[in-house]
Amino acid sequence: MRLEPVIVAAVSGGPDSMYLLHRLLSGKKDRIVVGHLNHGARGRDSERDQEFVERIAESLRLEHAIGKGRKRNPASPGFEKEARIERHEFLRRLAAKTGSGRIALAHTADDQVETVLMRFFEGAGIGGLKGIPRKSEDGIVRPILDEWREDILKYLKRHMIPCRTDKSNFDTRFERNWVRHVLLPLLEKRYGKSVRKRIFTLGERFREIDDYLETEARKWIRRNVKSGRGSGSITLRRIPFSDLPSVLRIRILQNIGFDRLGLSPNERLLMAMDRSIRDGGPSARVKIGKGWELSNRYGETMFVHHGKPGRENGMPSVRKDGGGGLVVEARGKLAPALAKRVAARGNAELFDAAVLKLPLALRPLTAGDRIRPFGLASEKKVKEVLIDRKIPRGERWGRPAVCDAEGTLLWIPGVVRSAHAPVTARTRKTVLLKLSPPK
Repeated sequence: MRLEPVIVAAVSGGPDSMYLLHRLLSGKKDRIVVGHLNHGARGRDSERDQEFVERIAESLRLEHAIGKGRKRNPASPGFEKEARIERHEFLRRLAAKTGSGRIALAHTADDQVETVLMRFFEGAGIGGLKGIPRKSEDGIVRPILDEWREDILKYLKRHMIPCRTDKSNFDTRFERNWVRHVLLPLLEKRYGKSVRKRIFTLGERFREIDDYLETEARKWIRRNVKSGRGSGSITLRRIPFSDLPSVLRIRILQNIGFDRLGLSPNERLLMAMDRSIRDGGPSARVKIGKGWELSNRYGETMFVHHGKPGRENGMPSVRKDGGGGLVVEARGKLAPALAKRVAARGNAELFDAAVLKLPLALRPLTAGDRIRPFGLASEKKVKEVLIDRKIPRGERWGRPAVCDAEGTLLWIPGVVRSAHAPVTARTRKTVLLKLSPPK
């Protein structure tokens, strides 16, 4: 029996989200679940928004879920960011509960223009100036990112689709509202209405450049960056690195930090690392965090870790006698996107340390095991997962599997990660699980 694909639609009741909902309904391909988080920031108006969304969902006979946010002062610093994080977490929980792999948000072309401008004034690099992505690594999609708000309002009026107006969207104390209602009208008056489309196109060009840089950086790392044995080191040759364009050098160092060292170096540290590799003496050193140090050795640069062998931040490695084993490393706060990058390598996974039940165990996979795969709301037989992943019959049983102290199956390396202890924006400490090869 083939399951119907599910998509969670974030609906606030405003024009953009109502247009998104009707666009999704016109597709008729997915089972739509409406999600609405009531932040309660506007008193009775917030309650009316919630009632409106519930009424719309019921009239369209759509499944829907309502959440209540933590009460905060909307005028307090960081309110918008905190509310966005809370909203995304609510939507992810709803997606997991309904078995959805996608969450649709109603960002528009106007939102994209505002984001590019805001990031420009913040001093963002190429990665920031590309704006809002159409798809995110955590399953978020933005189907109407190419649509302009002016056209959306015309569509709603033509089809007599009701919507709510959030008065706080006109409060220019918030940066995005100031850009929307003050700065952009001034730019249009000076440079014409096409200035919005030119800024939007600029963001698209930056996206293409960023994708190209990412591809080239990963190619260069695969060919030129070598990892030492054991706790060892990571090495690259200085002259080939120095011959590269500066923007590519910075991306390479950034990726080494993310993927190999578990670090998120800021722009200032990246520039210091780059200067040391290109111009530093044969014994130049730069401390880059969490026990890692960049150290020059004449024609080479090494990333060396000065922690104790076999331990990382006080957490012991776990080994399996006689063969490959499980290495457990404690890490600090890491972005969910980085967790996905680490997982893409196949031999490692990141988990939320606060949720894991220690100690962990590495045991052979056996028939009858069950796991709740990441992104699904319920358990599946491991046999079904292995068949879905096209694992040959002779290679299914006996392969390593990681369990927690309660016997919950967390990870089948190279096959599937469970939905247990995911790394989210609220994760403060992470645990890296890495499968070491047999000796």
